[in-house]
Amino acid sequence: MNSASISADGRAASEALGLWEPKRTLTLEAARKHSARIKFMRRVLLTICAFLAGYLIYEFATQSSTIILEDNPTESVKMVNPRYSGRTEDGLPFYLTADTATRTLANRSEVALIKPVLEFIREDGADASLVVAETGTYDDVKKILNLRTDVDLDTDDGYKCKTTHARVFAKEKRIEGDERIECTGSFGIVNGNAYEINDNYKVFVFKNNMDAIIEQGEDIGLEEDE
Repeated sequence: MNSASISADGRAASEALGLWEPKRTLTLEAARKHSARIKFMRRVLLTICAFLAGYLIYEFATQSSTIILEDNPTESVKMVNPRYSGRTEDGLPFYLTADTATRTLANRSEVALIKPVLEFIREDGADASLVVAETGTYDDVKKILNLRTDVDLDTDDGYKCKTTHARVFAKEKRIEGDERIECTGSFGIVNGNAYEINDNYKVFVFKNNMDAIIEQGEDIGLEEDE
């Protein structure tokens, strides 16, 4: 076997084992280029991150630290078939229902009512009395009901009144109004241009030119206020 054949066999064996020197040189060069690309990409990414961090710091520094959200007073919440309840100063219950109740951001303690109905007890053991109206507002904090348009009062002891305004102080068990009222009851027929109903809804005070057809009888809790 001559030297040329040994050299060829050795080269073939080296190539088979991946030890051929020129190929190894090329592999190392490719690895160096790959490492250089990785380093370059890393520098680019670090530069981008530093830029983004600086931009965020600038945005936070130039913005106000307090964000103010302004309420829109025209925004509202509408409830269907609402029901409110409470108790009078002497512990008797009252209930308020309506077709709808609308609360606005401009007045959070008050709701506007459509077809409100107030059911209350004048005294312990008595049947329920009613106040019905077409429209009104209710202050759920103060328990004051302001009724407008076709207001009807019907008490358990037989008094029936019609008016266009009634301000009902539900806890205090009294009503007042600034518009004409027409009432029938044990006192007969009485009208007034303003009125109060006090003392557990039993004492009627008619104001501003009262006119009446009075029925004689026992004390009927009727007063005139000029």
